[in-house]
Amino acid sequence: MADTPGRLRIESPALKGDPSKAKQFHDLIMALPGVQSVDLRPEIGSATIHYDPHAIDHKVLIGELDKSGYFDHSKAKTPDQCLGEDLEKVGEVVAGVLKDGLL
Repeated sequence: MADTPGRLRIESPALKGDPSKAKQFHDLIMALPGVQSVDLRPEIGSATIHYDPHAIDHKVLIGELDKSGYFDHSKAKTPDQCLGEDLEKVGEVVAGVLKDGLL
Protein backbone atom coordinates (compact mmCIF):
# COMPACT_ATOMS: atom_id res chain seq x y z
CA MET A 1 0.00 0.00 0.00
CA ALA A 2 1.26 3.46 -0.87
CA ASP A 3 -0.60 6.52 0.36
CA THR A 4 0.13 10.14 -0.34
CA PRO A 5 -2.50 12.83 0.15
CA GLY A 6 -4.93 12.48 -2.73
CA ARG A 7 -3.56 9.18 -4.02
CA LEU A 8 -3.81 5.65 -2.63
CA ARG A 9 -2.35 2.60 -4.35
CA ILE A 10 -3.29 -0.88 -3.22
CA GLU A 11 -2.74 -4.45 -4.33
CA SER A 12 -5.68 -6.79 -4.04
CA PRO A 13 -5.65 -10.50 -4.88
CA ALA A 14 -9.44 -10.23 -5.30
CA LEU A 15 -8.93 -7.99 -8.34
CA LYS A 16 -6.23 -10.05 -10.00
CA GLY A 17 -7.34 -11.60 -13.26
CA ASP A 18 -11.03 -10.91 -12.68
CA PRO A 19 -12.40 -8.08 -14.86
CA SER A 20 -15.93 -8.41 -13.42
CA LYS A 21 -14.67 -7.92 -9.86
CA ALA A 22 -12.53 -5.03 -11.08
CA LYS A 23 -15.68 -3.40 -12.51
CA GLN A 24 -17.57 -3.94 -9.22
CA PHE A 25 -14.62 -2.49 -7.31
CA HIS A 26 -14.49 0.53 -9.64
CA ASP A 27 -18.21 1.23 -9.21
CA LEU A 28 -18.05 0.81 -5.42
CA ILE A 29 -15.07 3.15 -4.99
CA MET A 30 -16.35 5.77 -7.43
CA ALA A 31 -19.58 5.98 -5.40
CA LEU A 32 -17.65 7.25 -2.36
CA PRO A 33 -17.78 11.03 -1.90
CA GLY A 34 -14.45 12.65 -2.74
CA VAL A 35 -13.15 9.88 -5.01
CA GLN A 36 -12.14 11.42 -8.32
CA SER A 37 -10.86 8.45 -10.32
CA VAL A 38 -9.73 4.84 -10.09
CA ASP A 39 -7.00 3.37 -12.26
CA LEU A 40 -7.25 -0.43 -12.28
CA ARG A 41 -4.70 -3.00 -13.40
CA PRO A 42 -6.56 -6.30 -12.97
CA GLU A 43 -3.77 -8.18 -14.72
CA ILE A 44 -1.60 -7.56 -11.64
CA GLY A 45 -4.37 -6.92 -9.08
CA SER A 46 -3.64 -3.29 -8.29
CA ALA A 47 -5.67 -0.11 -8.08
CA THR A 48 -4.71 3.53 -7.73
CA ILE A 49 -7.41 5.72 -6.25
CA HIS A 50 -7.25 9.48 -6.71
CA TYR A 51 -9.30 11.37 -4.14
CA ASP A 52 -9.83 14.80 -2.65
CA PRO A 53 -8.21 14.63 0.81
CA HIS A 54 -10.48 17.48 1.96
CA ALA A 55 -13.59 15.47 1.06
CA ILE A 56 -12.59 12.02 2.32
CA ASP A 57 -9.96 11.00 4.83
CA HIS A 58 -7.57 8.26 3.71
CA LYS A 59 -8.42 6.27 6.85
CA VAL A 60 -12.10 6.29 5.90
CA LEU A 61 -11.18 5.22 2.37
CA ILE A 62 -9.00 2.37 3.68
CA GLY A 63 -11.82 1.37 6.05
CA GLU A 64 -14.25 1.15 3.14
CA LEU A 65 -11.77 -0.99 1.21
CA ASP A 66 -11.34 -3.29 4.22
CA LYS A 67 -15.10 -3.54 4.73
CA SER A 68 -15.73 -4.33 1.07
CA GLY A 69 -13.38 -7.33 1.16
CA TYR A 70 -11.15 -6.04 -1.62
CA PHE A 71 -8.33 -5.08 0.71
CA ASP A 72 -7.02 -6.31 4.06
CA HIS A 73 -5.23 -3.42 5.74
CA SER A 74 -3.85 -5.74 8.44
CA LYS A 75 -1.83 -7.60 5.77
CA ALA A 76 -0.72 -4.53 3.81
CA LYS A 77 2.96 -3.75 3.44
CA THR A 78 4.36 -0.27 3.27
CA PRO A 79 6.71 0.69 0.42
CA ASP A 80 9.58 0.68 2.94
CA GLN A 81 8.77 -2.90 3.96
CA CYS A 82 8.68 -4.01 0.32
CA LEU A 83 11.99 -2.27 -0.36
CA GLY A 84 13.57 -3.89 2.68
CA GLU A 85 12.44 -7.34 1.56
CA ASP A 86 13.71 -6.72 -1.96
CA LEU A 87 17.09 -5.50 -0.70
CA GLU A 88 17.38 -8.58 1.51
CA LYS A 89 16.78 -10.83 -1.51
CA VAL A 90 19.38 -8.92 -3.55
CA GLY A 91 21.87 -9.29 -0.70
CA GLU A 92 21.29 -13.04 -0.61
CA VAL A 93 21.86 -13.33 -4.36
CA VAL A 94 25.02 -11.21 -4.24
CA ALA A 95 26.35 -13.20 -1.29
CA GLY A 96 25.72 -16.45 -3.17
CA VAL A 97 27.49 -15.18 -6.28
CA LEU A 98 30.48 -14.00 -4.25
CA LYS A 99 30.63 -17.29 -2.38
CA ASP A 100 30.47 -19.33 -5.59
CA GLY A 101 33.04 -17.09 -7.27
CA LEU A 102 35.52 -17.43 -4.39
CA LEU A 103 35.37 -21.22 -4.11
